[in-house]
Amino acid sequence: MYGWRAKIGLIGPMSDNAEHAFHIYAPEGVSVLSRKIFLPGPTPEGLMVLNDQLEEAAAMYKGRDVDIVIFGCTSGSCIQGYGWDKECANRIERACGIPGLTTSTAVLESLHALGAKKLAVLTPYPDATNQAEKKFLEDNGFEVTNIVGMDRSQFNNGSRKLDMVGEHYLYQHCVNMDLNGADTFFLSCMGITTMEIIDAVEKRLGIPVVTSHQASLWAALRHCRVGTKIPNLGKLFTL
Repeated sequence: MYGWRAKIGLIGPMSDNAEHAFHIYAPEGVSVLSRKIFLPGPTPEGLMVLNDQLEEAAAMYKGRDVDIVIFGCTSGSCIQGYGWDKECANRIERACGIPGLTTSTAVLESLHALGAKKLAVLTPYPDATNQAEKKFLEDNGFEVTNIVGMDRSQFNNGSRKLDMVGEHYLYQHCVNMDLNGADTFFLSCMGITTMEIIDAVEKRLGIPVVTSHQASLWAALRHCRVGTKIPNLGKLFTL
């Protein structure tokens, strides 16, 4: 029977590839169901459009045999500041009666598990979204030593869409980050493919690496009491 250990419900933007990562890396006995919602773009305005669809999407899980429903969008679940991640989880629970979780909450839980205090952050977001995420992280007790948005000319109207950006492009941006003062590196966004580069980036940088996909899967599994350790997904998955 599929999902004999846990069943995870996922809600995410049309452009992200989280369910692909979850299906590949989830341990045996864990199944994933997904619902997609529209995201005009990772601006504060676009993220509000995304958030307005959350409860309707969550309601589709009502009555389903699912252990947890996660809102798989980092910026969408932190854009309105401190506590917004918990409010999104509450909206999910009210809509479907199933425990809710968000990527932002998962990231916070992952950082706490690693003992992180000072973060270098890399995103594909515009400046306004970066500043909102920086404030969210700082209001939750972390110091952001550096936050950088990747060259967005590569996305949307450029040669590649966000979810088509390759591992080489991401890896080069990661290893060229200014880590001065940071004890942990956070690669933010569920719309970029990160799982395949975590191990290499962590070895190159010499500090723990947290990514949105990795943290979301790790936290969802732990909330479902699945404590499987997964090789090559960074220090987080050795805990």
